[in-house]
Amino acid sequence: MPLLLNIETLAKGPVRLRGELSPEELDMETLDELVEADEPLDYDLTAERAGDNILLRGRLTMRLQCECARCLRPFVHRVELPEWSCLLPLAGEEKIELINVSADLTPYLREDTFLAFPQHPLCEPGCGGSPKWTGGDGKPLKIKEACGEPSEASVWSKLDNLKLE
Repeated sequence: MPLLLNIETLAKGPVRLRGELSPEELDMETLDELVEADEPLDYDLTAERAGDNILLRGRLTMRLQCECARCLRPFVHRVELPEWSCLLPLAGEEKIELINVSADLTPYLREDTFLAFPQHPLCEPGCGGSPKWTGGDGKPLKIKEACGEPSEASVWSKLDNLKLE
């Protein structure tokens, strides 16, 4: 069910809106396989009339299930918009659509929340990526040369000896 605001109630003064919207109600579908929105969006808003506009102010929060883009470890990312605001015009070219005397606020909450999703989710700022592969003795695995003998050199060191003419 969308978040609807009866604009006639704003004639008496500001209206407080609190609750949550599920990802299904938000029609929230991420295209990023590292980010999954499977928990509701919590909102605590105040709506008031400001001339020919509706002013929404408040807090939006949502927990996302993510996988680190470097090490693929799962982690929870919290989207927090503590001082979110939105001005919705009731007149002019940009005016919002009304359903009878109600405004559907859901698209505005969805859009700004979606814009706050991480673009490159990291489990921690200094994540170094996946751990180095080790052998049974706990030491890093060595690269085997074509002849089968282990080498301390990196895979890329062979490129240093490449001569281009």
